[in-house]
Amino acid sequence: MGTGIIILAAGNSSRLGYPKQLVKFQGESLLGNTIKMALELDIGPVIVVEGAYTFNLPVVSGLHTIRNSEWKNGMGSSIKLGLASLEKLAAIDQVFILLSDQPLISTTHLKTILDKKKETTLPMIASFYKNSPGVPALFDKSCFSSLLSLEDKQGAKKLFHAHRDLLGVVSLEVAKIDIDTPDDLRALNNSNWGHFD
Repeated sequence: MGTGIIILAAGNSSRLGYPKQLVKFQGESLLGNTIKMALELDIGPVIVVEGAYTFNLPVVSGLHTIRNSEWKNGMGSSIKLGLASLEKLAAIDQVFILLSDQPLISTTHLKTILDKKKETTLPMIASFYKNSPGVPALFDKSCFSSLLSLEDKQGAKKLFHAHRDLLGVVSLEVAKIDIDTPDDLRALNNSNWGHFD
């Protein structure tokens, strides 16, 4: 058994005006950085859920793509499609959910979440930032039916709030940095975190 990874990359970046997945950070696209990080973990299959855009990703062992034709329905639709697709690819006993627009997340952060789950044996481990649990997050197989039952417009936060007794968190303030608007890009270009294009 292993760990599947879902990278959610289906949105149309309406507030930015062009695909944020392709915004460059330290010489690589945000999506490319996320994929590289996921593959470096080497813990199981990685599936990228595309939607509004197709990214012509490289053919790499362990990397798979699927297009969510109903991406407009919301993040829940991509989570469900990604998980259903992963279960067809391999026998997995947990799933990591990642976003493609959190540039400061590192492989080390993800390993910390994996370690926390081993230490606590809780079925859900979430990142904690902006005073709330969020993704990246790791879910045990016992959560799969709940993930597959999400409404299309719902994200994983619904499960965090509904089952607080089953949730562990890892403080991860860098996860609050994401790219949604031109102002986000300008702020990051004026910061000490690295250069964005």
